[in-house]
Amino acid sequence: MSEKLVEVIRSGIVESVHFGDIAVVNKNGGLLYYAGNPEQAGFFRSSAKPLILLSHLLKNIHVHFNLTLRELAIMASSHSGGSRHIQVLLSIAKKLGVRESDLTCGVREPFGEKERYELYKTGKEPGQFHNNCSGKHLGNIAACKAAGFSWDSVYDPSHPVQLDVKALISDFCGLPADLVYVGVDGCGVPVFGVPLKNMALAYSRIFDTGFMNGKYADVQKLLHKAVTQNPDMIASDDRIDTQLNRLTGGDHFGKMGSDGVFCVHVHSKGIGIALKIRDGSIRAVAPAVIETLVQLKMLSSDIAEKLKDFHYPPVKTWSGKVIGRITPVFTLKKS
Repeated sequence: MSEKLVEVIRSGIVESVHFGDIAVVNKNGGLLYYAGNPEQAGFFRSSAKPLILLSHLLKNIHVHFNLTLRELAIMASSHSGGSRHIQVLLSIAKKLGVRESDLTCGVREPFGEKERYELYKTGKEPGQFHNNCSGKHLGNIAACKAAGFSWDSVYDPSHPVQLDVKALISDFCGLPADLVYVGVDGCGVPVFGVPLKNMALAYSRIFDTGFMNGKYADVQKLLHKAVTQNPDMIASDDRIDTQLNRLTGGDHFGKMGSDGVFCVHVHSKGIGIALKIRDGSIRAVAPAVIETLVQLKMLSSDIAEKLKDFHYPPVKTWSGKVIGRITPVFTLKKS
């Protein structure tokens, strides 16, 4: 069963607790460490976006539409909806010959607080491009157009593009396709679910060019180059996805998913990590992720220090006074 991973401490009192599960897996499928239940099934949510993009790259969307590395990176992102993100999305839309109204992800405020202030100071309202799934949706359209499919029903799990995505996720997760759960994500398209240890397995393999005798090597190299050279496109400067990627020089690639999901690929070690906070709370994610990496001795003391506000986020009053900390409290178990 899930175990307590994080406590929220206010003025010396444990005010809230967050339970969850963690799996650390090597590329051969070996479970190395865990907390809670590594067999717990759940949805990838947005942590699947890099895998979804791998499937689209097999259709040569980058060649068909002359997409830059920054444009590819935002297709694998949960961007914060800032002006630099919108500029890249507009460039992609122009290349695809589509408009914002052609997306089906829905209107959503920018994910980032700074980005929301930035938008509302202009007097404008949010649109679909501000939705943190807009890059994925443009990627879906690009895949349809490159393969000659209609994209009107790309949200349907039986659409050829979605079946291709499911097949790739099946490969990387080491599961038969019929054991991959399919649901509906918040942005209306299919979302894929597997046991946590299989999520971690997929992330251990995501940039392993020897996987399946190099079947995916070319697109893995391209994706790795895109996301590690453009960490600001994956999230934003104040989010763990971007900073973990940036501070480790791309060796640690992490990707958030909604409802307390986070996955990490550690390139130099060939491992994958998957984490799920059971109550879906985002505030518990970063402390648990950084603590996992610290316990695995995969962060230098210098980098860990630079990430300390993710590791132990301060609890503040509205005027900014620090009166507590969000603190990880678990110990990984060796499998």
